[in-house]
Amino acid sequence: MPTPNGKILNKQVTVAVAPVRFVDSNASVLFDLLRGVAALLVFFEHGRNLFFLDYPDLTSHRLLFAIPYVLSGAGHQAVVVFFVLSGFFISGTVFRAVERDQWLWTDYLTRRFVRLWVVLLPALLLCLFWDKLGIHLGHAPALYRGEVNNHMLGNVTQLLSPSAFFGNLFFVQAIMVPVFGSNGALWSLANEFWYYILFPLGYFTLRRATPPLQRLICGLLFLATAWFVRGGILNAFPVWLTGTVLLLVRPPHFSAALARHLRLLAACSYALLFFFLGKTHWITGLLSDYILTAATFGFLWILLSANGRAVPAATAVVASRETARFSYTLYAVHTPLLVFIASLVLGDTRWVPTPTHIASALAIACITLGYAFGLASFTEFRTDSIRRFIERFLHLPDPPSALPSNPNASTSQIAQK
Repeated sequence: MPTPNGKILNKQVTVAVAPVRFVDSNASVLFDLLRGVAALLVFFEHGRNLFFLDYPDLTSHRLLFAIPYVLSGAGHQAVVVFFVLSGFFISGTVFRAVERDQWLWTDYLTRRFVRLWVVLLPALLLCLFWDKLGIHLGHAPALYRGEVNNHMLGNVTQLLSPSAFFGNLFFVQAIMVPVFGSNGALWSLANEFWYYILFPLGYFTLRRATPPLQRLICGLLFLATAWFVRGGILNAFPVWLTGTVLLLVRPPHFSAALARHLRLLAACSYALLFFFLGKTHWITGLLSDYILTAATFGFLWILLSANGRAVPAATAVVASRETARFSYTLYAVHTPLLVFIASLVLGDTRWVPTPTHIASALAIACITLGYAFGLASFTEFRTDSIRRFIERFLHLPDPPSALPSNPNASTSQIAQK
């Protein structure tokens, strides 16, 4: 700028740029993409199990189908990814509600129940409809008795009891009742629900700012809940908690070029381990889940380096968002319809993968995806409006959403509370 004596001074002005909110970042898009892909992997594994022979039973062109069978054999690993992502997002809602002084158990539980039930109740009713119709038509009695070796179904008739229906509705499947009907995928919803309960109970027990009596009550309830879900659900709780740890650690800061290369390298390495654990017999059970959990933590941490602002209208962004948006519905409703279609077109057999059969399976997959998306339009996509209606009906407060805007904002202070 010019001075009175005519000299020019160069003045450097630093403009503070607000950090991009997580929900608007490329990392959020990548997390959505991962969530959508995980749901599709579960869907494809169930479809392959129902419609096609197992890989060892193929008698020709086995090498040609090796990769498709590997890619459609990691549904369980995809659920591990769901758990880590759930821990990341749900623990974030708890932390932010406390930080904003908006925490209410009634609000938290209402949001969690509505989120789960708005999809689960229609899923259970549709499962009852498809299973009853398939059994009544009688095209595949062995399939519905669990006598076809597809690794998925038990005796469906015995699994359609009222106690199983209401037990699944209240998330005690695999604790007090079996999973309902043919919908074996619902096992993980019990895990999700009880983690939603265990985490805030544990958090308020350990939080120093919690009044002593509340800490005692939360601690006792935590121990009682942990005893109730002891076994598989409790053993997998560290998988879910890994998402909380991811939320609390500082995200990486690399140069843009280095971050892109690291994300690509991490994606390739993670995919190799992911599908390896889906097929290997050397590492199984909880050890396999824990190894994948550690790898998922590292992978997601590197994805958090994508902290630039996403372009909302970009095709890749829209595709990722839309796939993730109906991932819960797809997960919860696809199996009974696939079983019903298999009973009509296959009876009690399974296909050899020929070009004609593969084309037919792809058509069935498209029909099922459209079915799930259509249901989501009436259920999952309307979760917030349904929740607000229930909150008004119950005269509950409707504070601003505590969903993550910047998952790592103030986490150091939160952890000390």
